Amino acid sequence: MGQILSAEQEQVSEVVLVPPLFERDHKTAQGRSRMAKSSYDFLFCKAQLKWLFNDYLRPGGRSLLHFSPAEDPRMSITARLRTDIERERLGQNSAGAATIRFQASPVDPLSFIDVKAAVQGGGARLRGCYFNPASCFGAFVELPIADAEAYDSRRWQAATSTPLGNGDGARGAAGSVDVCAGLRYSSPVFSAGVMGSPLDGGINALWMVGRHGAMMAGLQVRPGASGCLSNPRALSGAEPGRLWGELRGATSLAVAYSPAAGTPGRGAFTTALELQEQQRLVLSFMHHMAVQRLCKNPFEDEQVVGVTNYINIGLQVVTQLRNDGSFPSDGVASKQRARDPVEPSLRLGASWQVNKNWLAKVLVGTDAAVAALAFKAWWQPSFTLAANAGWDYKKRSPRFGLVLNVENYGNIRYERFSGAQRLQGSALVQRHAALPEDLANKAGRGLLVQKKDLDNPAILGQTQPESAKYL
Repeated sequence: MGQILSAEQEQVSEVVLVPPLFERDHKTAQGRSRMAKSSYDFLFCKAQLKWLFNDYLRPGGRSLLHFSPAEDPRMSITARLRTDIERERLGQNSAGAATIRFQASPVDPLSFIDVKAAVQGGGARLRGCYFNPASCFGAFVELPIADAEAYDSRRWQAATSTPLGNGDGARGAAGSVDVCAGLRYSSPVFSAGVMGSPLDGGINALWMVGRHGAMMAGLQVRPGASGCLSNPRALSGAEPGRLWGELRGATSLAVAYSPAAGTPGRGAFTTALELQEQQRLVLSFMHHMAVQRLCKNPFEDEQVVGVTNYINIGLQVVTQLRNDGSFPSDGVASKQRARDPVEPSLRLGASWQVNKNWLAKVLVGTDAAVAALAFKAWWQPSFTLAANAGWDYKKRSPRFGLVLNVENYGNIRYERFSGAQRLQGSALVQRHAALPEDLANKAGRGLLVQKKDLDNPAILGQTQPESAKYL
């Protein structure tokens, strides 16, 4: 009897591979600095589509160094470098930047302080953010700590439009300010806040976002650099018609539907509709999936019968509200925005993570078609090398790009296919024991998923930080 049990223990079980997600948690949609910016600019699948359409797909060369010491993971340093192609597109001050950051918790980026400095004439700025989860109130401020020649004739811009910013926010519609500060309230179902200059009383942005079940709605007001809305002291003497015109031209409205919101590992389906400042209508769609396929890799062990893949598909359509290209002319803010309209566009992107090392991405749009292939070596630190090639429709010429990232910051994330069970093993690529359904799928009889597993998040292996629940 003992010999039979010993033989059964020595027998290796067939397994399904669960590789880590290609991007660490600092690249998630929540964002490390979102508590110091408008919630409106991160929600409605904007952050997810930005990653899908931009990362590893931009022309020119890009490099990222992202490190955090193991002795104190609350500290981190980030350095970015772009080639001349990117500098010409984004401005001379965007050649490169470095950030030193300290956050109270290494897991939840709710409260932090950082210093950012540009390579060429961008100066340096200090930013601090504090958020109290108990009261759901927070405050943040950003101010210059070093002036450069490039800034002698103009002030610092708002937090969402500084040359050193990461572009997560929209443009700085409120113009330039010396100091940018803001107050916010963020709970799992509601967020509201204001950003502005405490020195001259100017307002950069006001936002309000609410969520109920799978539905989410929000609005944001970004007054122009001139006009009554940007300065509350000018409201008393302004005409009602002018105020209404400026308010219409500065307000954006959005609504989104995400049935799997707040359910880790089940995948994410989000569709959003946004009306931007009475000028553009934006339709967005994003679908993230964790799927399981048969393992055809000849280098894998014989007991590996399947592997989990991560697939993302996104679509964004931007259309002008007026066919003649004209914009509302009532109000100074509307006139200012009319000088720089956003062209109608359509972009369709997809990414496919085959295993822990390889990621393929493709982007097809009205301006260009690009394909990229990225390789990640999960060493300590990890290295990511990506190359892309495409065709620019406007310039009628090919375009190429190269990316090199070195990092050790951010937790490694996993997602499980809905038929998976508890974890097995402690290696980087985790495994779970193959179920009868997995063996049936290998034999070609199809995958049978039990009904009780379809909507059970407890069987999924991904956990989210506490900060992820706040809007």
